[in-house]
Amino acid sequence: MTLTITSSNMVGITGRTPDADDGSFAGSLEPLVHTDRYEANVVLESASRSVGTTAYPEYPIRIVENDEYWVCLEGRIYDRDDETLERELLEVAAHVLAADGDDEFLTEWLLETDGEFLLVAADKETDRLGLLNDPLARLPTYYFHDGETFLFSRELRYLINEAPIEGFAPMGVAQCLLFGYSLGDRTLIDGANRLRPGTKLTIDPERGAVTETTLHRFDFGEPAYADRSRSRNAAELVDRFERACRQRSGDGTRDVISLSGGLDSRSVLAGYHAEGIPTTAATMASDEFVPPSDVELARELAETFDIDWQRYDVGPPNGSDLDRIIKTKNGQIGLLTSFILDFFRQLREEYDAGLTYVTGDGGDKVLPDLTPATSIDDESALVDYVIAENCFLSLEEVAQITGLSVDAIRRSVRERLRLYPETDPASKYVHFLVYERGVNFLFEGEDRNRFFFWSTTPFYSIDFFRYAMNCPPEQKTRYNLYRSFLTELAPAAAALTHPDYGVPVASTRHEAAAFVDDLLSRYPRVFDVLRPIIKSLNGLETESQLRPSTVDCIRTQIEQCGAVDDVLSTDELHAFLDAHADRDRVSVYRLFALTSLIDDIHSTESVLESRRDVVFG
Repeated sequence: MTLTITSSNMVGITGRTPDADDGSFAGSLEPLVHTDRYEANVVLESASRSVGTTAYPEYPIRIVENDEYWVCLEGRIYDRDDETLERELLEVAAHVLAADGDDEFLTEWLLETDGEFLLVAADKETDRLGLLNDPLARLPTYYFHDGETFLFSRELRYLINEAPIEGFAPMGVAQCLLFGYSLGDRTLIDGANRLRPGTKLTIDPERGAVTETTLHRFDFGEPAYADRSRSRNAAELVDRFERACRQRSGDGTRDVISLSGGLDSRSVLAGYHAEGIPTTAATMASDEFVPPSDVELARELAETFDIDWQRYDVGPPNGSDLDRIIKTKNGQIGLLTSFILDFFRQLREEYDAGLTYVTGDGGDKVLPDLTPATSIDDESALVDYVIAENCFLSLEEVAQITGLSVDAIRRSVRERLRLYPETDPASKYVHFLVYERGVNFLFEGEDRNRFFFWSTTPFYSIDFFRYAMNCPPEQKTRYNLYRSFLTELAPAAAALTHPDYGVPVASTRHEAAAFVDDLLSRYPRVFDVLRPIIKSLNGLETESQLRPSTVDCIRTQIEQCGAVDDVLSTDELHAFLDAHADRDRVSVYRLFALTSLIDDIHSTESVLESRRDVVFG
């Protein structure tokens, strides 16, 4: 792969065993430092392995060691005091690094630890290196191994810059065009793997061997609390949620809640309020990207809970914003939400990079019913449903653009589904939404936030997550469990309007609206006709439109960067763009992310770099 070494505003841990080209490990970290506030530090180095960090001073990284082991922890563990945590980290490191380590001990520790982290451990005597991540892989991590060289990083761009990689992975590209993300441990880059949730990875430099062990994988097939009443499950969830909010508070200089009018962020606000935690709420406003009714609901919520609230107006992103997303997330998230960077800059300027940004991410995964809206009888029907419900582009369009066959792409989805532990199609679909869309896509979006400050959510507290995912779908359907949860947590929050339905959450009208919504989801063609009418009635419309600058930029990338034609069919790309007026912005921007990544990797100056001040949207 011929490429240009480019910088990215990366945070986190990076490491490798032995230097692939006898170059400086410290020098390899420098392209990952983009601003004056970032520092690159080599924290462990020997002839057989090197580990470094790139981060701003407030970013959570700690190192502990004794005579036998060295441990670097990136992220936060919320339910341990410092003394207990440091003692446990060394004990965990011993089990990660030992040839006969106790995996049962590690699994139990993971499932009893509320945290979002990547642990890197080294044995001082044997030079063995080990990685361990949390059960949900909340901090995306990538690695490369070719039998001689092993590299890992929180930043995919490090592998692109440093590993002997051949090029893009055709199926990874196809899956990313289809869904917006690749599946399983696959990435866009050939040879670069994603570290899966709850995984131990050990590296023996002497033998050049890498061993990957899955310590835990959630099975959503048999809800353990199906025999409990909805009211009891709601009460149990409230108890765990409030504890998760309490444990996440106070680690930074202040807690700032990202507040919209939706159910997820209002739940977080209610949870922090119930625990008496001082917080500030911040709401993003934009005529182009955020419905005015959403901003007004956020103001009402802040007023109801008597909390300090700030509104931040943002405009459309420019080329510099899009370029930053490409350099930091490398096509793993779309460019359509690049406008949020202005919001983050304003927050960091008003407060500082030491704040904890608390979101409602995950509320849409753990409390609603994720099972298919229609009955699915067999594997073939499940594959069809997964593609139909989650695709950005059609399967046929993806095949034409990538040159892969429809059958091959479809087969890759089927093979991935077959690896899930669940046996029934409905539960497999839940697994897909959590482990593919959640882990491989939505977590990447959250990770974008951490380039500015630490970002977390109580919905992915391991105790809350485990309990919520063991509540039966029959209780979750039509927002029933969510309604009970929110009413138990904070009646005042449930008394305010649900923006999707335009009625209070704790009302019979909400139950009726959810019933109709559930009914329409079983008839998607009818729902597609009614969707714009419903959005208009509930004030959810924005002034967002696809700008000509977007299409022109993609065409220029195709014309100026010959590598685009090596990965995608330029004839099909032009045909796709010729019909852009008939397509939604999401599909165009999904394509835009890929062409931008290819251009950025292969060009001395990418098209986005040359259009830093151009407004996109």
